[in-house]
Amino acid sequence: MKKRELVAWWRWFSESECRGYSPLYESISNAICASDELHDRLLARSNHVRQPNMLLAAMHDLVLRGEAPELAAHYNSPASPLAGAGDLFVETALHRWDELVPVLEARRTQTNEVGRVSVLAPALAAVVADEPTTLIDVGTSAGLTLTLPHCRIDYGDRGTLGPADSPVCVDCEILGGDPPIRPAAITRRIGLDRRPLDPNDPADARWLLACTWPDTGRLERTRAALDLAAAHPSELRTGDAVTDLPALLAELEGPIVVTTTWALAYLPDHARAAFVNVLSAGSVGRPLRWVSCEAPGVVDGLPEIDPPDVEGISASVVGSTVFRDGIITERRALGHAHPHGHWIWWHQ
Repeated sequence: MKKRELVAWWRWFSESECRGYSPLYESISNAICASDELHDRLLARSNHVRQPNMLLAAMHDLVLRGEAPELAAHYNSPASPLAGAGDLFVETALHRWDELVPVLEARRTQTNEVGRVSVLAPALAAVVADEPTTLIDVGTSAGLTLTLPHCRIDYGDRGTLGPADSPVCVDCEILGGDPPIRPAAITRRIGLDRRPLDPNDPADARWLLACTWPDTGRLERTRAALDLAAAHPSELRTGDAVTDLPALLAELEGPIVVTTTWALAYLPDHARAAFVNVLSAGSVGRPLRWVSCEAPGVVDGLPEIDPPDVEGISASVVGSTVFRDGIITERRALGHAHPHGHWIWWHQ
């Protein structure tokens, strides 16, 4: 990657992902675009370190540890960033670079935003038949979305799902269409991740909080989701989406639905193709469905439908791909959604 490509990435991130949603991270991203010294340091590290979310999370981790009090004042300003937030971020990053590098190299982006249950619920209801089905969440992080049955999801006048007394409450606006608001017949939920995070481990829990954008109103809900995941432990497996998924599929019987929620984008193109081949092979003798919630263009073959004209963070595509006896028999674009579950626009 060349410096101009890195700057273009951060500029796109500021304009397409942060503008209208996270003023703090928009301000910080713009300041990073102007820092040649920070560009050089990022380009000297591993490829994954250059992802905008990585540096943002590593610095947020420093703030959550109480080791960047000057910066913390900006992170704790909910309405809008204080003047100079971006410049102070760059200054702090350069000054504390030697402390940030071990975190940047050891960790990965593992947001696992619990608000995504509001998108997964209707998608699963739409594709899972009445027969008992096993769900495998690939790239599950700490399995927060696996707690879906224990979360309260409020779709306004369209209805609710989950226990009324749940500590995790997700509000989701339905912008259009008629998504199915009902539980899916999921009898077993398994999470697969190369580095599963333990919600009971303070460092892992703090990293999940660090991956949560501080000025979007999601931090307290993420803390509640970590407590919920600790109280209702998920079945988490350590493994790769390509090399280890086949063995997991082989040990399971009956229908399977695989979910990827904003995880496939972190795989290179050849690995995405290999992942699809794994799903195809795992469908021999039984139905296998893949529910994907990813940015546009990440999942090949889905019908192209224009997203809704919504201000703020760009819309993601909710897709369904059905495999039977080794071949793809159906591809559907179920809808578009906010990547953190704030709204959904249903097509099917």
